[in-house]
Amino acid sequence: MRKGLRLWKVTVIAAAVAVLTACGSSAKTGQETAVSASTAEKSQGGETAAEGNAEFTESASQETDITAAVKVDFTTMDPVDTSDTLSGGIQRMMMDGMFGFDDDMKIYPMLATGYEANDNATEFTITLRKGISFTDGTPWNADAAIANLEKLGNKNLGLKRTTLLCNVLDHADKIDDYTIKVTLVQPFGAFINTLAHPACVMMSPKQIEAGPSACAENPIGTGQYKFVEWVPGDHLKLELNKDWWGYNADICDGNPLAESDAGFKSIVFKPVGEGATRVAMIQSGDAQIIWPAPTESMEALKSDTNITVNKGQSIVVWYFMMNNQKAPFNDVKVRQAVSYAINKEAYVQVVMNGLGTPATSVIGPAVQYYKANDPLAYDPAKAKELLTEAGYPNGFTAKLMYANTSENQKRAEFYKQQLAAVGINLELNGMESAILNQKVQGATGSGADAEVEFYMSGWSPSTGDADWGIRPILAKESEPPMSYNICYYENDELENYIKTGLQSADDSVRKEAYAKAQDLIWKDVPMVCVASDYNTWVTSNKVTGVKIYPDGAINMKNARMSK
Repeated sequence: MRKGLRLWKVTVIAAAVAVLTACGSSAKTGQETAVSASTAEKSQGGETAAEGNAEFTESASQETDITAAVKVDFTTMDPVDTSDTLSGGIQRMMMDGMFGFDDDMKIYPMLATGYEANDNATEFTITLRKGISFTDGTPWNADAAIANLEKLGNKNLGLKRTTLLCNVLDHADKIDDYTIKVTLVQPFGAFINTLAHPACVMMSPKQIEAGPSACAENPIGTGQYKFVEWVPGDHLKLELNKDWWGYNADICDGNPLAESDAGFKSIVFKPVGEGATRVAMIQSGDAQIIWPAPTESMEALKSDTNITVNKGQSIVVWYFMMNNQKAPFNDVKVRQAVSYAINKEAYVQVVMNGLGTPATSVIGPAVQYYKANDPLAYDPAKAKELLTEAGYPNGFTAKLMYANTSENQKRAEFYKQQLAAVGINLELNGMESAILNQKVQGATGSGADAEVEFYMSGWSPSTGDADWGIRPILAKESEPPMSYNICYYENDELENYIKTGLQSADDSVRKEAYAKAQDLIWKDVPMVCVASDYNTWVTSNKVTGVKIYPDGAINMKNARMSK
């Protein structure tokens, strides 16, 4: 019997630790109808952060309204139907999970206090934290946990994130009011990490019973903040839940999740697509937080003494993908040649404005079971040699498909220049995201018949576990349209490593399996792992404690006005 997280421990990290992703970004536009809390509809109202140099008392922060400017709009407030990091991050502020992540993406218990798993990872007994209620007054207990698990396992709802667990959940039994036993249909060693995914935060059973629309329009959780209103395209407003259990040392076994004075009276999140406009807002005081910070503005922002510029390592890795079922990419020598032809250091400097590092694995350093490899060197001569050995002494022509944004165009032109130096003619084919998704992620049939040849994307495993950093993008089961194996990579050895990692709850077994998987991927080069990303955000000097989780979501548990 494996046991985990039996001790409640929260470590406060002083330094800020820093996403296409397992939760990719998307915007909702053209909607103006306000979505408001049904119990007490409130207007946006309120003042932004106090002007001047006023000193704040311990409670003043919780009486202060602030504004945050974000890059895109939110998509929904239902965690089980959310596929973008921004929406999922805001949902984390209103709803807690049974498990969560600390600043470094290390898992710890939240609404649960611990768990026990059988050796083959098919049964998990989870103990629940006592003394907690949802903000509608519904108690947090075994019945509430089971209601949420049943929703996560109900594929008939047609919600995007039921795929996380619907194929492995069998049933959950109530042992007592604060203990549940979850039985899976197959071994799944990543189950607890998956419960820490943003989609697995807990919603009030009353809202679940009211249906998906109620969950999407008026989320109710146990979190530090409560939903007020969402006007798509304009703003989303949260207000502080001063009764949040995370402030209570007794409920938290002596280690509260946040300081008693942390938090703001309200936070208004405004979608602002133009990076220059977000920069102007933080400099003028119209916003106290912006993220992401435009990389091209980072150096200029550092000279402004009224703001603080932050960056931190993320778990996003950017890839240059190849369709392994199409010639010439079905030859490993060609795939290796493409990797040798791309200068990863130059990519970081030119494309990312220095805000990144060359990738050392298919997953980022903060992901559980990460194993570093040496970056494949930039060596155009070696690339040409391999192309000649593969039967392409004069190179070849291939098409790169990508979403037509200014950032992606910059990436595409970099790749075109790099590959041209070894004789590969890259035809750039940018298109609207909806069309691209239909052609690439929505493709049916074999990889040999798919239109995609080259593709560029990134991935962020929001479970913080190697399984979700590898399986959705390289397993056979994940070929389009089921998931994101756009490389159409099929390797029985990798499948065995993935299976081994999933069939055990033993850390040592899983660590070894995923280490071997990463070494194999590095050798076989189904895609070029180019660079690991940084998260960037900027805050007013009047605000402190704002962080970004490595998966790109906002982390404001201990955010407050500066004293």
